Amino acid sequence: MVVDTYTSQLPELVINQIFSHLSTKSAIRASILSKEWASVCFSVLILDIDEDEGKKQIADHRDRRRKFLKFLSNCLKSREKEKYLEKFRLRMSYFGGDCAINKSLSFALERNVKELDICFKRENEVRKGRYYCLQQTALNNAKSLTILKLENLKIEEDSIDTISLTSLKTLSLKAVKFMTTTGFSRLYSGCPSIEYLSLTSCHGWDVRLSSSGLKHLEILCCEIKLKVEATNLESFKFRGDNGLRHHIIDMRNFYIASCQTLRSLEFSHAHFAIGWFKGLDSRFPLLERLVLHTCFSYSGIINIFSQHLKSFVFQECGNILSNFSMTAPNLSEATITIEERRDYDRLRYFLGNFDCSKKIRLHVNETEVCIFPEEMRKKYSPPLPSLKHLEVEIDTFTTVVTHSALMDSLRWMAPSLEFLSINRIHYMYDSRIS
Repeated sequence: MVVDTYTSQLPELVINQIFSHLSTKSAIRASILSKEWASVCFSVLILDIDEDEGKKQIADHRDRRRKFLKFLSNCLKSREKEKYLEKFRLRMSYFGGDCAINKSLSFALERNVKELDICFKRENEVRKGRYYCLQQTALNNAKSLTILKLENLKIEEDSIDTISLTSLKTLSLKAVKFMTTTGFSRLYSGCPSIEYLSLTSCHGWDVRLSSSGLKHLEILCCEIKLKVEATNLESFKFRGDNGLRHHIIDMRNFYIASCQTLRSLEFSHAHFAIGWFKGLDSRFPLLERLVLHTCFSYSGIINIFSQHLKSFVFQECGNILSNFSMTAPNLSEATITIEERRDYDRLRYFLGNFDCSKKIRLHVNETEVCIFPEEMRKKYSPPLPSLKHLEVEIDTFTTVVTHSALMDSLRWMAPSLEFLSINRIHYMYDSRIS
């Protein structure tokens, strides 16, 4: 076979890398390609098992569940002689049956697994109130763990024993519940080496993070109180709930002012208190990247001064557009998304904040957003007189006449352009301007 000839020529290291990115079921299927692949398949110390894989092939739920549990059991048996596991990933629906789950977790932890990823899917409305309960004692001495990812489960704490995850570098919790209000704090305090922390859809916690090792923090769709005193934190990403404005989470509940090593700040669906951006440069003197996506301000005013800011992303931030000012002398790139046609005078003033940028990416939903009225062009100076590089992306189709008006407007808006790119549906214009 041609396939056999090709695969036999691949170095073992390459085949090993391929298998490390495959699920266990896919790896078993791929192992039939050649003897070399079959040999490597069982040498890769990874178990990646997903109940949904092949789900459409079996219509009956009970039959599908029975076959999945049998497959899970067979996978564990095939690795019984192994003393170590690099990674154990299990994704399945929870309908009870804790015995098989407990056995799987014990199997992985007994083999000093380095990466543990457990996800229980929430599909059935009737059973959404049921959670698998992970006993803290199962994690108490998992000293080999470097990555721990848990989703849709409860953790039952032990009031006597303490958690000791001394090697853990990455902790990701999504829709995880604790039996007590101090549950998360106890877990986090047992992770002295943690560098990356991600919390998603976790509610009601009072989180205080004081660590010199924490470098990256994500808070996504959580209703919690947060105080961060991580002296070496480099990036903070925050996302409130998607949807209506009243779902946007108030940033007054999040204190991160002491993190002077921050280089990247990213906010989505956030509501800022009056003066939150005041003194940004002194609070975050190393800040290089700032993202504002669907954000609001109580005052409607945001004034940003940042000496070292290199990258800025702005996407449809409601009442901020008309009362926004930025001074960032070292800005290299600004990415701006405007989804509605607004007052052109305010837009001209807003764009003027980014004339110092070396490159601007402007994304609009319709061409008319970028076409300033001819009367305005005659009366006022352009907002971007020094800009050399502009990339425009438009979501809708435009006519030849509209394109001509757009080009006239862009030439006025940024008269010093050396490079202009316009990308839109059914049309691409890319040119260096002499």
